[in-house]
Amino acid sequence: MVSSAQGRLNADVRQRAQWSVLCTAVKILHRAWPDVVKDSIVSSSPHEDKITDVLRRRMSDIKKSMQPRPAMRFERESQSDAAEDDTELGLIDIMVCYTWNEQTYLVIECKRISSSDNSLAKKYVEQGVARFASGKYSAGHAYGVMVGYVLCGAPKKCTAAIRDELTTASATLTGYDSDHGWKLTKRIDKAIPVGLTRHSQSGHRFKISLVHSTVEF
Repeated sequence: MVSSAQGRLNADVRQRAQWSVLCTAVKILHRAWPDVVKDSIVSSSPHEDKITDVLRRRMSDIKKSMQPRPAMRFERESQSDAAEDDTELGLIDIMVCYTWNEQTYLVIECKRISSSDNSLAKKYVEQGVARFASGKYSAGHAYGVMVGYVLCGAPKKCTAAIRDELTTASATLTGYDSDHGWKLTKRIDKAIPVGLTRHSQSGHRFKISLVHSTVEF
């Protein structure tokens, strides 16, 4: 039987491993983004899914060019045919798979945001953050990632709109830990400041931390 001390140690090791995967994936995403915005599909389409399809492919291209090559895959979640799954349809944008265990992955969820359209901040929270809080995405995981596609050229204002929405939205929906709040960190990379929030997950004892990053058109 594993002692509680060993169990805590193993959990800490797993969390550090997940953080390492997250840092690598977010760095790859930001390296890929300049090529994404050059794609004709992206410049002519306002649809998140089409933008994310290009992003996922460009991330794979960047990964393949790296030496040593990171042991991870960037995939689109396939739709579940499970009859008992009656939750609202919402497929994971980018699944970062880094083992052959189907329960081991990192979720990157992407949403358009604009400081001039508060409905997008609302969607970011209600159809992004809330899916982590409900356990639909990353159930029992330590980390998840939210990426905002900035449409207005004002990422700081977009971030402020998201923070306001998190503060005012129902905690039952978001699981938002207001005591932790929104912390700005450069732990991933000095050139990539991100927001860090913490959320309760329905049916799970431990909270999930979400990294919030933005990219601009």
